[in-house]
Amino acid sequence: MTKKIRLIILLSCVLAFLIIAPVLIFYSMGYRLDFEKMKITATGGIYVRTFPAADKITIDSNISEKPGIFSNAIFVQSLLPNSHTVLVQKTGYFNYSKTLPVQEKEVTKLESVLLIKNSATFSNLASKIDYFSPSQNGQYAITKSATTSYSYFSFSSPKQSKTFSIANQGTTAIKWSDDSSKALISIKNNTSNYYYLFDSSLPKPAALRLAFLDYLAQQISFNPQDSSQIFFIKSKTLYSEKANKNTALIKNVLAYKISNNNILWLSTDGSLNSSDISGKLIDQMTAKNIKLNSLNLYSFSGKTFLQTNGSFSLLDPAAKTLENITPVANDYKIIISPDSKNMVYWSADKIYIYSFETKKIHLLSSGSAINYCQWLNNDYVIFTQGDKIMISEIDYRGNINIVSPLSSANISNMFYNSQDGKIYILANKTLLETEKIIP
Repeated sequence: MTKKIRLIILLSCVLAFLIIAPVLIFYSMGYRLDFEKMKITATGGIYVRTFPAADKITIDSNISEKPGIFSNAIFVQSLLPNSHTVLVQKTGYFNYSKTLPVQEKEVTKLESVLLIKNSATFSNLASKIDYFSPSQNGQYAITKSATTSYSYFSFSSPKQSKTFSIANQGTTAIKWSDDSSKALISIKNNTSNYYYLFDSSLPKPAALRLAFLDYLAQQISFNPQDSSQIFFIKSKTLYSEKANKNTALIKNVLAYKISNNNILWLSTDGSLNSSDISGKLIDQMTAKNIKLNSLNLYSFSGKTFLQTNGSFSLLDPAAKTLENITPVANDYKIIISPDSKNMVYWSADKIYIYSFETKKIHLLSSGSAINYCQWLNNDYVIFTQGDKIMISEIDYRGNINIVSPLSSANISNMFYNSQDGKIYILANKTLLETEKIIP
């Protein structure tokens, strides 16, 4: 080999090194050539965690990963900054698909993907049931099986029920105390309202008539910290009843809520106030009075809401002002997520999600005959739409995944029990329970 040839080879190797080395360095640093835009760009990644673990997770139909034996997550790197589609699959479960943007040098996370069984079986708990009410803690329930016959049972042993009766007949409604030890049973007929107190601690189940409550009593509730105390409004005066003692606490009250052992109340002049549990004024919470029409007052996890005049408002305690969240709210029901980070409010045809962090509203679902809605966990809600039971994520990035694992005609009540992971349905006067829908 001549000296000239050796020199050519050496120069070629140096040139190749000068070309390839930067490419390798940029590649190792996460840079790629974007052929569509014809430029070198930094890449990002997608992290996906599912429960239960998926059989396969596919990115853009060409990158397939399977979570390890001891992991239910995958991490895919070196993705160009663009929209990428994630498909999660598991045998016996609904597919989960979402298209998300990936940014340069950032990881897009799907950390709370819940896989739902694509079919669930029912079993009958009881028949000839006219009314069903689960307790606050999800451990107990009361059912009405005839005009005057009621049953109290634990979900852990539903066949071991205790029966009691109420003489009056009419439309039944039940409100449980926060500790689920007591239940206020109201019976409404054409002539009057009757109220009874069920106390689970009594040796023999019974519902005792509460004579101090009648058709004039409104907004009846238990003290969250003391279930032996009952509050109610009568003739715009807030009363308390405990140990057979009836006490007038605050006058000129339109609405109230017991929160953190204080009374939040709205006066007839439009001011929002705070008093201690005895009714002594602590603070006027709004600087300006509120023009009133129809209203509801809510308090969740230290947040106070007012639903009035066709709007839904959140109290800013520092500024003593009300911040409008949505302009249409008169007929909406409100439920706060278990972690208090999000709020769902819903009507007969729409469900919205509101984030307390971003203060943004997004439509989760729309359609007729939405009758019941509750949180499945911090990231999913369950609701009925006609004869279908729907489960929806609240992650509004890209598309929203909604599935329907169950259906039943004539659903009159639905309850997801986080204690046992089952759904309880009252349909056609039969109380049904599903298998555990979340492993």
